[in-house]
This record gives sequence, C-alpha cells and structure tokens, in this order.
Amino acid sequence: MSNPLDDLILDLIARIEAGVPPWRQAWKASADPRMPLRSNGEAFSGSNAWLLAFAGAMRGYRSPYWFTFRQALAIGAPVGKGEKASPAILYKTRVVGEPSERSEVGAADDSGDPRVLRYLKTYSVFNAEQLTDCPRAFLDIVDPDPAARIAARNAVLDAIPARVEFGGGTACYVPALDLIRLPHPHAFDTRDDFLATKAHEQLHWSGAAHRLDRTFGKRFGDEAYAFEELVAEIGAAALGLRIGLAPQLLDSHAAYLGHWAKILRHRPTALLEASGHAQRAVDYLLAFSAQGAVTDLAD
Repeated sequence: MSNPLDDLILDLIARIEAGVPPWRQAWKASADPRMPLRSNGEAFSGSNAWLLAFAGAMRGYRSPYWFTFRQALAIGAPVGKGEKASPAILYKTRVVGEPSERSEVGAADDSGDPRVLRYLKTYSVFNAEQLTDCPRAFLDIVDPDPAARIAARNAVLDAIPARVEFGGGTACYVPALDLIRLPHPHAFDTRDDFLATKAHEQLHWSGAAHRLDRTFGKRFGDEAYAFEELVAEIGAAALGLRIGLAPQLLDSHAAYLGHWAKILRHRPTALLEASGHAQRAVDYLLAFSAQGAVTDLAD
C-alpha cells in the first residue's frame, strides 16, 4: 500500500543522500524561517509547519500564507497556470467495530470492543505568491524587529531549565548526568550558530526518562541513536520556526545522514513518527516560557 507522502519522502531521501538535511539547506540563501499560516491567519502545526516552511524556503517564497485551490478562488486570486502544489497532511480517525461494522474483517479486537483507526491523507496547498492577483495583505510581509526577535530567541531558550556546562569543543547531552555540554558562545561563528546548537541539545534533554521518556531501542535497534538525532534535528528546526532561528549543521551530525536515509527507505512512516516526537518535544520546551504557555501548538 502506497504512502500519500511517497513522493515527498523520496525527495527528502535524495537530498539527505546528497549530504545535507533539507530542513537545514532550505534557509541557506533565504530570510529567517517563518511559521506557515493558513488563509485565515492561523498557524500550521505539527508536521505541516516544518514541511511547508521547508517547501516555501526552497522555492524562495517570502509570504507565509498557504491556500487550497478553493480558498484561493474564494478571495478572487486563482492559482497561477502551471504552479506546482505542496502537500499538507490531514489526519483522520475512524471507529471500527461498532455493531453496524462487526462483519468487517478485523473490525474489533478479541474483546469485541471497537477500535479507533488513525490514518493520514494529503491535500494540496499553494503559497500566496503562486496566486494570480493575490491581495497585497498576503504578500506585503513586514520583517520583525531584529532586536525583538533576538530577545524572543533568548527568552524562549533561556527559560528551559536544562543544566548546561560550558567549555571544551563538543556539544552534547549526557544522559547519565542529565547535563548539556556546550562550547562557550564565543567559540561559534555566530550567535545564531550557538543558539541553534543549544536548541538541538535541549531537544535531546527533553527525551530523558523522567521527562518525555523517548526511547527507540526496541523498534530501531542499532539505528535508535540515529533516529533520536533525526527527532532532535526536526525538533530544532520546528522550534526555530517559532523564534525565527534558522537551523545550523554541525559536522559531528554528518555521520547520521546515511542512517537517516536508510531508516526512511526501510520505514517511510518514520518521518512522520519522528515529526510527532519532535512536536511533542517542542510543545514541552515552549511550555517553560511565556510564549509556550499562551500558544496552542496542537494539530
């Protein structure tokens, strides 16, 4: 049975095998990442947030607004001829095993109780810049004040109560000590490099047994560590969307690229599984700051 995201996953695998995680490459030559917005101004969340941010950045769109074909028609701005859609994810649930469905094979478990099946569908969306005669309100995007953006980045990351030890030349989370080790900020090329690295390690910190208890040994075996790195990579990118922080690549993470491609080839659903764990980690970390306390990130 094919996955609705097969084409996207194959594209991601190709980019990973080329040597650069696509959620990092996307912002190399573009502005700060922006949280993708629906046509009504509500923010996308979960996997859709980083998937659409990645698609928009790769194609050079500045507008964060995305529309379905019908939503574009509703504002009198039809999709331009030949424009390529981007996939968004819609999760559906279905209860099987109710009396009317008991005849279906596998409709209920051995207890006879109904089961809830969760499955995904994809739908097509287009950026505001792909529409014809799109209203300027969706195109004239005002860049945030740099000083305010920096203050927001620091406030969110500093509110996370992880114990951090500075010094040395390695960035890592040490589970046995429940401790993050980071080089001194001045050892990084830029302040954003330091903050992105800090965010990545804070994602690992969130997975401790007494926090989110994120372990993958039974399901992924020798690739469990690589999968945890994938979760942290996606999570740091998703957290960066919230605070305008473009993700950075550390040389020490390059060894995981081949593992990620292998995992996605053998288990395509791993991408969405990693995204789900990453989103839960981002929610957990944002809850420590005022921004996290007042913002709902749930799908």
